Amino acid sequence: MECTLCKEQIKDYTPEFNQLEINESISVHICQSCVNKFVKWQQRKYAKLFPTKHTKKLFKE
Repeated sequence: MECTLCKEQIKDYTPEFNQLEINESISVHICQSCVNKFVKWQQRKYAKLFPTKHTKKLFKE
């Protein structure tokens, strides 16, 4: 299976961890590397919305 975002082959593909369903007709396959990038991106967004000592320290802001 190929990652929809980076086009790399997904190792050990499992639908529970690598398939994102957008709606009934759209689903994408995402590798673990891209999932991790999304998580980091989301964490940075939350850190800006809710700046705390911990998040500032985590992202060195």
